[in-house]
Amino acid sequence: MFFGGFTLLLISVASHAKGITLDKHFKHLQDISFAYTQQPLTPEQAKLLPAKSWQQLNQQSLNLGIANHAVWIKFIMTNAESYELPALLSIDNPLLDKVTVFHYHKGSTLLFKEIGDALPLDNRQIKNESLLVKLSLPPLSSSEVFLRVETKGGVRVPISVWQHDEYLKYKSKFNLLYGLLIGFVLSLAITCFVLFGFSRKSYFALSGCILITLWLQLVYLYGFGYRYFHPSIPSLQQLAIPCMLIITTGLFQPLFNRMRQSNKSPIQSLQRWSNHLLLSSLLVIWLLPTSLLVSYTLIASSLIMLIHCTAIVYDVKQSRSHPTSALLCGAISFFAALVYLNIVVFGLFDFNTRGLPFMFISFLVCALSLSFATIKYFLIERDAQIASQQARIAQSEAQDALLQERIELQEQAHLDLEANIEERTFELQVTLRELEEKNRALEQMNMEDALTQVKNRRYFDKKLVMDLRRSRREQTPLSVIMFDIDHFKKINDTYGHLTGDQAIQAVAQIIKSHLKRPLDEVARYGGEEFVVLLPNTPLDGALEIAQNVRQAIMDAAIKVASTEIKFTISAGVYCAVAEDINNPGLFTDCADKALYHAKQSGRNRVVSFPILD
Repeated sequence: MFFGGFTLLLISVASHAKGITLDKHFKHLQDISFAYTQQPLTPEQAKLLPAKSWQQLNQQSLNLGIANHAVWIKFIMTNAESYELPALLSIDNPLLDKVTVFHYHKGSTLLFKEIGDALPLDNRQIKNESLLVKLSLPPLSSSEVFLRVETKGGVRVPISVWQHDEYLKYKSKFNLLYGLLIGFVLSLAITCFVLFGFSRKSYFALSGCILITLWLQLVYLYGFGYRYFHPSIPSLQQLAIPCMLIITTGLFQPLFNRMRQSNKSPIQSLQRWSNHLLLSSLLVIWLLPTSLLVSYTLIASSLIMLIHCTAIVYDVKQSRSHPTSALLCGAISFFAALVYLNIVVFGLFDFNTRGLPFMFISFLVCALSLSFATIKYFLIERDAQIASQQARIAQSEAQDALLQERIELQEQAHLDLEANIEERTFELQVTLRELEEKNRALEQMNMEDALTQVKNRRYFDKKLVMDLRRSRREQTPLSVIMFDIDHFKKINDTYGHLTGDQAIQAVAQIIKSHLKRPLDEVARYGGEEFVVLLPNTPLDGALEIAQNVRQAIMDAAIKVASTEIKFTISAGVYCAVAEDINNPGLFTDCADKALYHAKQSGRNRVVSFPILD
């Protein structure tokens, strides 16, 4: 009695609407029958809408083109088993903006879910690039499924129902083939960029950019860009494919110009300006509504691509070559893909296909053709260069033969001149040695202070930069000591400038005598000031040297015209590990500040920076 009643129920349901019956043996149902309407309805109104208001569609996918209103889809699913039967509803178009799924059973809502590429990925039950919904069918009963589809880019709704394991098998095979294809296209793009890196030929870079845009279009057409690149920013999905189509179309013109055989074309100006306008539109198309953006992109890209194909055909007729023929094949393949997209998006014809296989084939042919065209063009260029080089070599060999005859005639004359040349050579060698000695003397004069015979300011500036680099590289302290003779002006005024010069010379020799290491260097900084560079010397060591020099000068006396002169010296010390080699003045400035403090504190003392109160 129970099963008889259930059978009557199924017959009753089937009389009202097309439905599908599932049992434990079902694996996959594709292109199911359903009803649809474009009336603006609420969910409650859709449930109560009479059957005559629904349009039936039997075993084919729905393609209404670009629609301004939401589309309602309704079908009935019957579970023939005595237990809950899980099923996977797949809407095989990942580019739909928003799909709202309602699952009703006997007036109660079993499921309510909103998915689509205009919503974040977290809204989906299954975090997948496809639009998937898990359904649980009540035992021995029928339930209604309503879909509310909203999209601005063409209403194409292929629906299929899967058993979970079967879908995983299908998806694994699909992802394998898809991965091989996009991996192959990406490898061709990388190859073009690598060849550009080696050859610096711009057509390799342009071809690589086109292949990258083809790869991105495949990634976005199948929902992988939305899933992996920006799952939380769905608005980018609406712009990605139109932008990629425009960029791909726009790149064909400069690539064609690089590989053009004939110089003039009757549509060359039209091709150039239309291409510039198309690429310029990228700046404003994001302001357009999505439906207008999609329509503009498809129509404009198709028209511009048709102009490109016409220009390439004209060039092929003028001068046929393998590269331009392959380029034409790639352009036609991409143009065919654009035409196919126009037909599918605008609903001009129902191919009743899933996964857009024609796009796979067109993009693959385009990628192979462009790669072949650029590589073949490079080989032709290389062969032409080799032929030109060989011609130049042959011409050079002929000229060499003529020159050889002249050389043989001149050899006798050269023999007569050899004796004179040897004499001149000896004289030149002597002159060169003298010049080298003078250059060394000039170089020494350029580095040394003429009065004190120690290094001068110019040498110190170069040496400071070198020691700063060594300090930063080895992380060792660098110390700088600034010395200044106390009351030097008084010495000059009292004893004269000659005595002042002798005092400066004495200070230079005393400082030099206290430097024991080869890398330590003293230089006259200016007037009565001296600076000492002490690489790899901590502050304590620098202070010790400064104190020793100060003490030695204080104890020394200069004898001038039977008169002994005694004077003192002040010193400022700075020590640090170099960090900024672009600011060498930091060390001398800090040491000079310490010297200034020593002068202000009574002279005849050593002060280090930073100055402690």
